[in-house]
Amino acid sequence: SSGINAEYGRNEAKIRAVNNKVASYEEFEDIVKASHLKPLEKGDRISDIKVFKQPWNINSGSGENAQTGSKSSSEISNVSVANVNQFNRVWKRQCKTSQEQFTFLTELDCNRIHRIFQAEIALGLLGEFFTVIHEHYLSEKSEIIANILYTLTKCGRFDLSLQFLSQKEQDSLSEIMNNLSSDWNHENVCQLKSIYKVET
Repeated sequence: SSGINAEYGRNEAKIRAVNNKVASYEEFEDIVKASHLKPLEKGDRISDIKVFKQPWNINSGSGENAQTGSKSSSEISNVSVANVNQFNRVWKRQCKTSQEQFTFLTELDCNRIHRIFQAEIALGLLGEFFTVIHEHYLSEKSEIIANILYTLTKCGRFDLSLQFLSQKEQDSLSEIMNNLSSDWNHENVCQLKSIYKVET
């Protein structure tokens, strides 16, 4: 009986996912995998549970996670990314470390970055870029980094995203500009500093 109920729940989840017009197969798959989960009731209290006896999603096998976790940066970077949803999926789910995020970002073509974020850069993402670039800055990638920073200035809602940087993200940006000043074309860096409102 429980097997029939589980199959029924999976079928219901599939129908719900199709009716909601999910953006990708991965989202569809996630909905189906989570079909056995039940929402918390009003009286349920998570704080009363001392130890969780099972993982949240019993259908996500550890073998699958082990495979995903072992992806090298080059495998992640070569994924075909054509829109914001695909970018976010790789950036947040497939890149397990900030080093992988740095490699992924610096190996993306600037034209593709512009196409992905032409409409807008989500709030917070610009700051994440600065933090990751600052943490893993490499002199030999200075031209690539400068080109990425220039490309981002042409993307939608750039000015708005710039206004919402945290102090840490602003500091990371200043450090990136300082590094670029010693590694790259001074005049171009001055232009970038001006656009990004970084004091010289």
